[in-house]
Amino acid sequence: MTAKTLLELPEAFEQYRPLIEGTLKPVVLIDTEISKTTLFQSKFAGDPYFPLAMDYPKNKKGQPLKLLAQINFAEVPKHLPNFPKEGILQFYIDGYDDVLGMDFDNGQNQEGFRVIFHEQVTQDEAQLIQDFSFIELDDEELYFPVEREMALSFTTGVEPMSIDDFRSNDKYASILTALENDEVLEDSFYDAMTGDGHKIGGYPFFTQEDPRAYGDYKDSIIMLLQIDSVGDNILWGDCGVGNFFITEEELMNKDFSKVLYNWDCH
Repeated sequence: MTAKTLLELPEAFEQYRPLIEGTLKPVVLIDTEISKTTLFQSKFAGDPYFPLAMDYPKNKKGQPLKLLAQINFAEVPKHLPNFPKEGILQFYIDGYDDVLGMDFDNGQNQEGFRVIFHEQVTQDEAQLIQDFSFIELDDEELYFPVEREMALSFTTGVEPMSIDDFRSNDKYASILTALENDEVLEDSFYDAMTGDGHKIGGYPFFTQEDPRAYGDYKDSIIMLLQIDSVGDNILWGDCGVGNFFITEEELMNKDFSKVLYNWDCH
């Protein structure tokens, strides 16, 4: 199957197909289903796989972080270059914090969030934390974007660079110039090139701006995970989106200590 049959474009943009297809990148799309999960399963929210021998992640006040997402790569199609083939990758954020652990001055500061990779996964549940009641908070205190535990399933695809990616202004300069006097077509292009949805890899979606456009984050071009405000049970602020980014070298080295975390909303 060729990329031409994979990428659907509105007819008005067929003339730009070679340019757009030049940006195609593999992506693993994530579907959710409200469901109780095992400690090992890929999930949004719910209880994590966590060995008793490890220190559970906490914020700087010593309060426990809450599992946002867990990806068991044994369940993920082998589609993305440099990603782990097995092991469990976890994303924790601060439910005690009204900005969910994000540091606006340093998106790589993991005091309010944590990305943990379990390269070796033990199947012996006696070695794992079973009771996570120490994380539960009163509803009125808890800030958290995912309201229900969800099991995840995965499908592979490719996608073009999204219009929100900080590199798109340069990459799509000729298209944007050609469309600037046609508001309807320009809006249609923006709609066609959105990067919304839940996914691993591919290109991001933002409701504001790409934090990688400035500062020290320009090498963080790999999207580890994006969780969007989809359905009734996921909501980042006022219908926003959360993303995590890493450099190619860090991903190859399985070094998740400098992951860039961002979320924004309207």
